[in-house]
Amino acid sequence: MLVTLFIYLLLKTIASSSPQKWIMLGILFGAGILNKYTFLVLGFSVLLSLIITKRWSVLQSHWMYVGGIISFVMFLPHVMWQIHHGWPTLEFMRNAAKFKNLSLSPVAFLSQLAVGLNPFTLPLWLSGLLYLLVRKEFRFLGWMAVVFLLVYLVQNSKIYYVFPIFPLLLSSGAVAVERFSQNYRVSWPKWVVGSAMIISGTVLMPLAVPILPVPQFVSYAKSLGLWNLIRMEKGEGDVLPIHFVYRLGWEELVDSVATAYDALPSDEKRECAILASWYGIAGAIDHFGPNHGLPNAICPRNNYWLWGTRNYSGDVVLAVGYDAQFLKQFFSSVVQVSYFKNPYAYDAEIYLCTKPNAPLKEMWPRLKRFI
Repeated sequence: MLVTLFIYLLLKTIASSSPQKWIMLGILFGAGILNKYTFLVLGFSVLLSLIITKRWSVLQSHWMYVGGIISFVMFLPHVMWQIHHGWPTLEFMRNAAKFKNLSLSPVAFLSQLAVGLNPFTLPLWLSGLLYLLVRKEFRFLGWMAVVFLLVYLVQNSKIYYVFPIFPLLLSSGAVAVERFSQNYRVSWPKWVVGSAMIISGTVLMPLAVPILPVPQFVSYAKSLGLWNLIRMEKGEGDVLPIHFVYRLGWEELVDSVATAYDALPSDEKRECAILASWYGIAGAIDHFGPNHGLPNAICPRNNYWLWGTRNYSGDVVLAVGYDAQFLKQFFSSVVQVSYFKNPYAYDAEIYLCTKPNAPLKEMWPRLKRFI
């Protein structure tokens, strides 16, 4: 939404060269960067597109740079935080590209993008891109979209990173269809496009929105044969797409953790840390755990790692979602106490770990995992 609003205000600002609009645009861009680094790519794409289309009057406007300074000042505290903590976001992005995201060829990336956006929208957004590139007053927006797409195409990114640019292309495609119908005095293109969007959107909706029970969804998805064409992460399952996998099993997993926790003697329970292997498990424990009397989880993955060990000693640890061999690097005693399994989602082993080789605070840097 912020990207679409920014593009709209950018078009209005360039058309009027209003100082007030540049200031508003700068504030919006600063808020956008604080929300998503996508705005950095967007800003680069806008700047390069203005150079490609030779919009020198815009590039020479000092008010544009005033807006840029406002954005930078808003973003500066975040940069200082990143410096202070050793650039964790860049570490996460490098590791995700190297270890988590699938490496896709340009053809595979574009193919998955077409499927992810609904294959029947392909003619519409391609028409929108062509319309922007042909129209002189909007050409910089067309080049902005091309650059935006190319940046993510070469970075081993996930396809949904480029989705924010598509409201522009889809709406431009709709305008192109409308102009074609008016110029040639025919109405069938509008009816064809409108009908295709409604029918295909209805048919494909269950692949994106959880409106079917899981068993029925599995049968329906297999009959269409589309969702399993999209793979974004290494080790992604074959039963459900990943955006549904992470909606399932959390309460049941926390129930299993609570059962293992309640079985501990009272003295061990008081000092027991619940160590989650990743932020999804930790978040579920923090959310559902209070109903079971569970303490908040600790987790060495991403931002949870920055929150530390919560002063636990590590003498008694319930480790959730880890492999036993990995845990034996840190504890002399690793005993499986439970095993959670969801046929549609994921498995998670639960281990009771005691006799640590070092205090938990000293283990923490070795447990760190930004991905």
